[in-house]
Amino acid sequence: MLPVPAEFRDRPFGLAEAQARGLTRRALGGARFVRVFRGVYAHAGLPLGLREQLLAALLAGPADAVVSHRTALAWYGLELSGGADGRIHLSTRLNAVCREERIRVHRRLHPISSRDLRAIPATSPERTFVDCAAQFTLVQSVAAADWLIAQKLTTAQRLMAYCETRHLDGVVAARRALSHVGPDSRSPMESFVRLLMQLAGLPTPVCNFDVHDAEGIFLACTDFAWPEFKVAVEYDGRWHDEPRQRVRDRDRREYLEAQGWSVVVLVDRDLRVPLDMVRRIHRRLTAHGHTGPAPWLSFDDAAMFAPGAF
Repeated sequence: MLPVPAEFRDRPFGLAEAQARGLTRRALGGARFVRVFRGVYAHAGLPLGLREQLLAALLAGPADAVVSHRTALAWYGLELSGGADGRIHLSTRLNAVCREERIRVHRRLHPISSRDLRAIPATSPERTFVDCAAQFTLVQSVAAADWLIAQKLTTAQRLMAYCETRHLDGVVAARRALSHVGPDSRSPMESFVRLLMQLAGLPTPVCNFDVHDAEGIFLACTDFAWPEFKVAVEYDGRWHDEPRQRVRDRDRREYLEAQGWSVVVLVDRDLRVPLDMVRRIHRRLTAHGHTGPAPWLSFDDAAMFAPGAF
């Protein structure tokens, strides 16, 4: 039995390359290998993570293909499940056909702005954002822009300049999303909550606001704050369930309350009923002097925040 070539143990490979190394179709159909896509194989012991799946898809796709759309966004670090079709998205300028159902090939007429990211060719952050905006809801597009900016992969200015100088599907939606981009969003859920409050008509909060006591001693950094009303909102994700983190959260909130602040704590289940959530925040703001109207969401806006849509 021919041994498995060393270079085939840590990456997918194509049929032609395998045959050039002496592996037959019969050998590739054995227990030592798995078929990833049509004509693309991997060693059975190789974990097929996102990197390996992308390398395999590029072997199965057109020769000039680059990873694009929500697949490129995932490679940049952000996966949004709402509307996902489970396929790997590639872009090409060739008039090529890919018969693999798990790969979606987008044919482009003009040069594709791309870069190599950890040895994977992918559309640039700016092109990725525009491509995603053509398919995403406003909430998802804002989260994508916030993420790319927070990771220092691009800037709001570069995104806007790209949108203003391109005539591509998605640029109109992308421009709208950029008008809602926050300066300091640190997570997709912060983007979600911030945009929800904005569209519902709440006053604009300060993101990641540092609170100090009367002597100037730092007390806490809140997710959202209205300093003029001394109201803060904090989102507790799953990592806050860790016992020591719960103690730190409790102590921080007690410090804030001792300084006259009121803290609204949001958890995952609150996000399932978004209008109830913003009404709760509005009540707290009203109790501290806010006189604005009650929050309201249009049917279309509410649908963007529905469970599973993000």
